[in-house]
Amino acid sequence: MSGIAALFDLIINRALVKLGHDAWSMQALIRLDQWGGFARNLSVVSGLVALSFCLVALSSRKSGLPLSARGGIAGFGWVLIPIIALMTFLPRAWTRPELVLVVAGLAHALMLLLILAGLHWRSTKATLTALVLTLVAAFSGIVSMIIALIGNRTYWEQTERLSNAFRWSGELAYLAVPLVLGLAVSIPWRKTRGKAALALSMLAAASVALAMVVWQRAAGRDWPTVLYGALRLDLLPDRHTLVYAVPLGIGWAVTAAAAISKDPARRQMGAALLLLLSSGYAPRTPAALVTTKNATRGSTERGGQGRGLTEHDTGMCRTARLRR
Repeated sequence: MSGIAALFDLIINRALVKLGHDAWSMQALIRLDQWGGFARNLSVVSGLVALSFCLVALSSRKSGLPLSARGGIAGFGWVLIPIIALMTFLPRAWTRPELVLVVAGLAHALMLLLILAGLHWRSTKATLTALVLTLVAAFSGIVSMIIALIGNRTYWEQTERLSNAFRWSGELAYLAVPLVLGLAVSIPWRKTRGKAALALSMLAAASVALAMVVWQRAAGRDWPTVLYGALRLDLLPDRHTLVYAVPLGIGWAVTAAAAISKDPARRQMGAALLLLLSSGYAPRTPAALVTTKNATRGSTERGGQGRGLTEHDTGMCRTARLRR
């Protein structure tokens, strides 16, 4: 449910709404905003419920993990879940930048512990590689943010280069996760279920490629900015952004094949990959949230219209800075 809701969040909030007033009337935008808000909240709530069951299972002795690992997972997890639940239901004005950074730290610590648990269980090589790549993608994004914040304060001339190196290496790791998981999802080609999985995979890959082509034509010159706002991908130059359709199409093909597998573990992989692809690389990073809040506060203090910078505007500024 969390993965499917995240997919609708991607389609509505980060694809259709991003097209703006040129494509939709004000009434249509209000309706899309309502649907998008419901999809986003459903994704968060169902994800918290699933994570709660996960923490209960991993904290028990039956998990086979050492006591230190079980205690760390339970400690970080049961502190993180109530905070995210409160941030979901309370007004946005109550969400402070410091709280966002704390949540980011707790989430990355919990992710590290979960991946170490996967390494402890000695899963298949493809699964372990996917776990490591996910960890690299997550920590590269937050390291890039820290370098940018510290370097801009100290006026270090290599800040942008080093920050981009970490960010882009994390993006490559993010795009490699679906390719590696494809090796872990074996499909019985000769059986009926295998043929259905193959047909569904080809349909998913073709749909993603077609959707990106249509999306590019609808967005026009704003296509690179809209793509960055939706998936946080900006490694490729503006004229080559359609190349992203290849790894993303493969990822959605693997997701479709895993979803109809008989093996529960492979279905879990498909659900996880669905959530990962729908969320995008470094989704809703703390840097973007803090920058948005500071920009909004600065706009109000300067006596402007009080609108400030939205997350989409922040993405435009960041993209423009990276292009230079």
